[in-house]
Amino acid sequence: MRIAYAGLRRKEEFRALAQKLGFSPLLLPTQATEKVFLPEYQDHLQALGEGVDLLVATTGVGVRDLLQDGEALGLDLRGVFARARRLARGAKAARVLKEEGLPPHAVGDGTSPSLLPLLPQGPGRSALQLYGKPLPLLEKALAQRGFQVLPLMPYRHLPDPAGIRRLEEAILEEEVDAVAFVAAIQVEFLFEGAHHPAALREALNTRVKALAVGRVTADALREWGVEPFYTDPTERLGSMLQGFRRALEEGWCTTSP
Repeated sequence: MRIAYAGLRRKEEFRALAQKLGFSPLLLPTQATEKVFLPEYQDHLQALGEGVDLLVATTGVGVRDLLQDGEALGLDLRGVFARARRLARGAKAARVLKEEGLPPHAVGDGTSPSLLPLLPQGPGRSALQLYGKPLPLLEKALAQRGFQVLPLMPYRHLPDPAGIRRLEEAILEEEVDAVAFVAAIQVEFLFEGAHHPAALREALNTRVKALAVGRVTADALREWGVEPFYTDPTERLGSMLQGFRRALEEGWCTTSP
């Protein structure tokens, strides 16, 4: 079975896992990512180095980027985070925090709204790690609770027009049997950049199976009118591929809750 991967990171890991399970992987990312080297980002990192009371981590990649960028500036951000209350938006951010020796005090379900009941009452200083775009819902909620908000955007996402064209063609011409999406932005970029979004939607609901890592990605597919064939709740590549293989072997079509 031919399975396309719409993700940008961990491509070789996906390839190896897919081949191990008997799939034929195709790497067709719909996104590109660039580091942010804006002066205000460095200013915010310097301010972060002075300490915060609360860290809101939204992605694992962003947490690692903050630590690495802080180290490049001679800042001990690991110490800053260790002294702060730490919230993770979902499993990926929580996993990286644990790996860095900074286990979160509370974890959401992968969505920004799930963090709202977890936010403590201020006053204080909060660091909000962004994942390529502003998060006005969280910024407003933090401010309402009396926090000074320090937004930090270590990277931003951009569409990959060539990748989008190639994946759309592969789906419509049935060059692939399934497509694995590991982030909501990949779904959004694909449909926003598609020449034939209606035909794409029809194909992903009938002839080509859509796979999603996590609830947020699955919800993004549904927002574009696609019901995922399989959703893995653990937000892990290997688990998604193994679950998909089981679903095929058992001949069922479902999504995990």
